Amino acid sequence: MRLSDARIGYAGYSPDFSGPGDRRRFCAYAAHRGLRFERARIDQDYDLVLATHNGDLPGWTARKRREGDKFKFIFELVDGYFAQRALPRRLLKGTARFFLGTDSRLSPDFLKTLIRASSAADAVICSTPDQREVISRYNPNVFVSFDHFGDELDAPKVDYERGDKLRIVWEGQSTTVPNLQVIREPLNDLRHRIELHVVTDPLIYRYFGRFSPYPSRDALRGIECVKVFHHWDKATFARHIVACDLAVIPIERSNALAWAKPENKLVLLWQLGMPVLTSATPAYGRAMAAAGLDQVCADPAEWRDRLEAMTRAQPTKLAALGEAGMDYSRSAYSQEEFDRRFDAAFQAAGFTIG
Repeated sequence: MRLSDARIGYAGYSPDFSGPGDRRRFCAYAAHRGLRFERARIDQDYDLVLATHNGDLPGWTARKRREGDKFKFIFELVDGYFAQRALPRRLLKGTARFFLGTDSRLSPDFLKTLIRASSAADAVICSTPDQREVISRYNPNVFVSFDHFGDELDAPKVDYERGDKLRIVWEGQSTTVPNLQVIREPLNDLRHRIELHVVTDPLIYRYFGRFSPYPSRDALRGIECVKVFHHWDKATFARHIVACDLAVIPIERSNALAWAKPENKLVLLWQLGMPVLTSATPAYGRAMAAAGLDQVCADPAEWRDRLEAMTRAQPTKLAALGEAGMDYSRSAYSQEEFDRRFDAAFQAAGFTIG
């Protein structure tokens, strides 16, 4: 069957498909390929359902096992939940998903839910080679994809002139703001030579993205440099980023889920022409090496040394770093490559593209 003729149900990351995981992944691909789809409902007939980890995984897994080849099921797992091995966390997440209405069937151990979905699916889309290696134990059809930012990004940085203080920027979802504590001591050591710009949502929700909120600013207690907060907005976030001199992506090593994340944020910053320093996660290390850059930091001491060097960097140095990342990202993470990887997953499930 031609993919464009299929009735497609999509169980995305957000109810209205406005979340970044939706608009930067399947929704972008569907727009490129002219596909029609609807919000997947477990009681409706479909030729194909693509379910993310926010979908009703026990329900779709059971349906795939019941209906076999006449129902095609693709599972997308972007975040590294296979790296979360602690049983209490797995049980809490799996049980909560049922009582919050995400899952139609009780499946208490979330890791086992993921394994069952991966095993049942006609194909699995993930985001890193490390994930592919693990998921391949359960399914031979595993495909690595990445985010496509499309028209979300403004024009890239062209002016690398800087003032006396180095303007450092961090951008992301508010739940990940605490990662900035990884570089608290280096930021404090350099507090008279830098200012920190944070582009995020004003509140952090402690549980399941909806309960017990507290101000994002509170997550930066103890960081003593000048801090400037910018409310994240699709229309303006890129402008706040390129107005700064250097972007940073620190990651807490003990947070298995964060450490296993793909390189999407780094690619976004590169496509905006930004020089970037990151923690030495597997994904960031691979991307930096492929781009011919050495901008990863293994520990707080290395963060301190590299940040201190950047406070002395001339505009020509900043421009060289930003332009190298931008050139590499435009080639390796092009729309053509993005579409090709999604094509491969749907072809593995038996569909013809075009």
